[in-house]
This record gives sequence, C-alpha cells and structure tokens, in this order.
Amino acid sequence: MLWKWVNSGRQAFILDLDGTLMPSAEIDNECFWRAVFSCLGKRQTLPELQDFSHVTDTGILHEWCERELGRKPVAEETARIKQHFLSELEAAADHQPAHFDPLPGVVEWLEAVAGQPDVYAGIATGGWELSARLKLQLSGLDRFGLPLASSDDAISRAQIMRIAAQRTCEEAAENPLDFTYVGDGVWDLQASRELGWSFIGIASGARAKQLKMAGARVINVNFCKT
Repeated sequence: MLWKWVNSGRQAFILDLDGTLMPSAEIDNECFWRAVFSCLGKRQTLPELQDFSHVTDTGILHEWCERELGRKPVAEETARIKQHFLSELEAAADHQPAHFDPLPGVVEWLEAVAGQPDVYAGIATGGWELSARLKLQLSGLDRFGLPLASSDDAISRAQIMRIAAQRTCEEAAENPLDFTYVGDGVWDLQASRELGWSFIGIASGARAKQLKMAGARVINVNFCKT
C-alpha cells in the first residue's frame, strides 16, 4: 500500500518516528522514564502509554507530574530531563545501535518519495525535537531533510500532525489532496481519525493486533515493496 500510494498523484505522508521509521519505541520509552525518575527522584514501574491523554513527551511528563507531584513540571526541570534523556539515548546507541537502524524499506521508500514531484513527506513525532533530531542522525535518515514537528510545538499528537503538514507543504504550489499518517500506535490512528486523514500502520505482533482491533484497515510490517 505504501508503494502503491507513492505513485498515485498528489499525496502527503506525515510519518511517526519511533516504531515507524526505526525500532526505537521500546528503548526510547525506557530512556525517557530513566531520565524522568532520575531528575525528579520518584522511581516506579514504567507507566502504560495508553493511560495518558496525550501520548507525547510533553503530554506524558505534564500528566505524570500532576498525578505524582500534584503540579506541572517547571521549565528548569523539563530542560534537565531533556538533557538527561539525550544522554540516555546516546548511551543506548553505543550499546544497542540496532534500535536506531531504519526499518527495512524505509530508505528506499523515502528515496522513492523524493523522486516524485507531487508526493511530500514530513515527520510528526510525539517526542521532543532534540531527541528526534538525535535519532534521525543516528539512523542516517537526517540526510533526507524532512520537515519535522514535535511535542515542543504542541502537546497533542493531532496538533503536532497539523503543524508537520503545514511545514511539509510550505513549498508546494497547492496543498495535496490527501494526507496520510504512517504510525505504529493506536493513538496515531485516533489522531488520524480526528483530522480526517488516511492511516497506514507499521507494526507487527501485539502492536499490530491492537491496531487491527482499533479498526486500522492497512497495517504493514515495514516499508518493503510488495
């Protein structure tokens, strides 16, 4: 389906990052919480992402702090957590670099998109910009120079997707007819529905089952051409 749509006319694909372009979702989650617990001194088991109203770094941190600390994080705390998070990701990349390798077919698919004059691609990640930029650098996907929106831009995934769409199509003569979000989580599907976008899931195993149960109609294991 991904490859078919690349050749079907004016399209804009807005891409999730973790778990979609690279298998970094699990290690990203672990590094995020290690940073939060280390900086705020309140260790516990890793919370379930689906329990948060907004599955974005900013949304999760704010909601967790309100639950556990009775307040939102102050700017200095957020800045400290971001820097600690980057250090955790860098350490993870040194020991487990495969987490940041592009999924099969991603590079070829992005090259195909770049070769189409009426097809556009950008990134809407629930992560913060600094960590997203680091992961793109580690994966080598930064070479594509894709427009990016993150949870530094907005707290909700749908709003991040809107901003990514605007940045992706800034140089287009006219807006593409259709937007498609490519993601791996049920929250990605829900945000796509909120915006009236098409959705393509990139998932396998339990995550694919969750997407199917939530009503996703197109689910691919990776970006490989079939």
